[in-house]
Amino acid sequence: MLQKKIYTDAIHLLQRQSSFIAFISALLVLLAPGITSAFFTSSPVTRCIWAMLSAIVGAGTVSFFSFLIPDQWKRLRMIVSGLVLFSLLLFTILEGISWIISSKTFSYEFSLHLSVNTLRYGISGYEWAMTAAVFYLAASVVTIGYFNSFPACTKGRMVGRSAGFISLILLLVLPTPSGAALRFWVVRPIEQQKKIVVTDEDYYRFGIKRNIPDRDNIRAVPGKNLVLVYLESTENSYLDQTRFPGLMPNTRALLKEAVVFEELQPSTNGVFTIGALFASQAGYDLTDLHLAGRFGNDGINPAVGNRLCSMPGVLKKAGYFLSFMASNSLNFASTKVILTEFGYDDLWAAEDLPQKIRQYYGFTGEWGGCRDSMLFRIGAEKFRTLSELHQPFLLTLMTIDAHHPDGVASSAGPVYALPGEEPSQLLTAIHRTDLALGEFVANLKRHPAWKNTILFVVSDHLAMNGASTIRMLRKNPHRRLLAFALNAGMPRRITVKGKTFDLAPTFLELAGVQHNNIFPLGESLLGQPNPRRLYGDIKLAQPAMETLLQKESGYSSTGKQDEAVRVVTSPYAALKINGVLMPIFSYYTGDTTLPSEKECYTVRLSPENRAVLWQRFKRAAPVATFLEDGQKTLLFGPASGPAGVLTGLSELPGSSICRPTTTFSPFRKTGSSAPSTARVRKRWCSPCRTKQRNNSSDLLFPPDINRNASHPAGIVYA
Repeated sequence: MLQKKIYTDAIHLLQRQSSFIAFISALLVLLAPGITSAFFTSSPVTRCIWAMLSAIVGAGTVSFFSFLIPDQWKRLRMIVSGLVLFSLLLFTILEGISWIISSKTFSYEFSLHLSVNTLRYGISGYEWAMTAAVFYLAASVVTIGYFNSFPACTKGRMVGRSAGFISLILLLVLPTPSGAALRFWVVRPIEQQKKIVVTDEDYYRFGIKRNIPDRDNIRAVPGKNLVLVYLESTENSYLDQTRFPGLMPNTRALLKEAVVFEELQPSTNGVFTIGALFASQAGYDLTDLHLAGRFGNDGINPAVGNRLCSMPGVLKKAGYFLSFMASNSLNFASTKVILTEFGYDDLWAAEDLPQKIRQYYGFTGEWGGCRDSMLFRIGAEKFRTLSELHQPFLLTLMTIDAHHPDGVASSAGPVYALPGEEPSQLLTAIHRTDLALGEFVANLKRHPAWKNTILFVVSDHLAMNGASTIRMLRKNPHRRLLAFALNAGMPRRITVKGKTFDLAPTFLELAGVQHNNIFPLGESLLGQPNPRRLYGDIKLAQPAMETLLQKESGYSSTGKQDEAVRVVTSPYAALKINGVLMPIFSYYTGDTTLPSEKECYTVRLSPENRAVLWQRFKRAAPVATFLEDGQKTLLFGPASGPAGVLTGLSELPGSSICRPTTTFSPFRKTGSSAPSTARVRKRWCSPCRTKQRNNSSDLLFPPDINRNASHPAGIVYA
């Protein structure tokens, strides 16, 4: 009886104080991930204060929604309070991840990586953390829902509603996770629709060049072969013998015979791998324009900037064969999208190989790749193969073993430990990669082609904040990218200040490639670059850069109408717009593919008929939203019209929309002389709704794609 009474009294006490207990519980639940992530940032005290404030207003917001619902609707109160807490807690966890990795709140970088592939490959490095986060999220929602199932205190209901409403406002206004998410995903896209006037002074102030030749007009004369090695997260701090004695002996030895670039810093959006890869080869940073919608195409919009010529594009014009090899997956973070758009002829990744070959190459599955030691061994073989082509070549290798948080060391080899400490997995991975790099360089030097080859080794970015060594790295007041070139003349030190986008023209000059290309920002670090360009990647400069990209990207209305746009399937699925390939990619995998039977593909056109935005859709409603502003849009695919799966498209206004016909027929391969065996179908051509037959093309443009055309021109498959 006594036990029953104690239990009953406890329940009554809980019921009377349920609102207070729910508030405290929500506060603690929201505080935990914020405080945890704070200790991985460069300013933990400030982040802890913001974590406390965010938790207070978040808990108040949960209480506010609970007080709004009458007591008799107990189940609804449980569900609503649980959903509100779920949203707030999820934003807190996601923002914590962003701070841990990049020292920033929700940003371009975070949006770019928020994809299926990130979860697919990232889970191997953070499996325990992700599992714990899921359980924590579920347990917190259930707990708060239970506490809010009891009747609210009558006396405190009005006070709770008022305080909760104030909490909600503060939650959205202040730099809390929810406020940051609202501004990034809702407010920011709205603001981007505002027309910004960019003046000549803006371009001058940020060192942005505008006299850029079209990529079709690039002329180039070949020089030496070029081998690029991107070292994952391996910054110059690891060469410090005081802090990391004997960690990278091979690299330190190579520096004695190299041209060393001592003042190379990451560009604004070059602080993560795909951003660094893009900037170092395109000569300018990724911008917001490169986001296809919000998360389309794994984040990258291939329509933007495809009239500009990248460093690989220049080499292509000079007759080079372009090869890329990666320890990690090429599907991760749109790597394949960018490399394909750059014009690489050969892309290699372990995960793309048959199972038996993957095992032979040491495929592990972490980040979708193999170990760096195996990559360098295969890379040396690739170098020998390419040297037999009797044409100059670019060979690019990208490592992965030093990826945060703890790296992945190869299965065998020496173990590295700091004096007096236990062995470190991350430092061991860096040490073994250094050994593999030394062997790789030795193999290249033994080959006759070495005398005509430049080897450039560079960090993709600095070590991430989540790396296990970050506290030691921050003790270095001069953190820089590791960057040096071998076989590039007399050893010397280059102290010119540079950023990631300066690498593209530097690569070309080192290789002795003569060309007429001009990069929007990047300039060779071997000369006297314009110091203003160092500010061309900051946020203030982005409107000027985006204006330039919009003018220089995509579709050109010149040439014959029936040859202006075509769909090709070789060497990859793409729109061929006046000779320029615009890759067509899958939303989920990043693989090149044509729209499925339930998809439509959209290209937003400027008034000059240039492509400025790319996206795929599977539902009619988002397409309608995409077309609400009435801007000229090219719409095609099996589901792009009245006869397609997206039936809602038939109700859209057609005055300013370039909408082809609705069905695909099978494709014929490039170079095939035989016509397609496609079934000829009756089709409606919007907006004129005229029945047409066409034996040679599967997609039709309405006349408003070209005002001088009297009949729709065809998009043909080649």
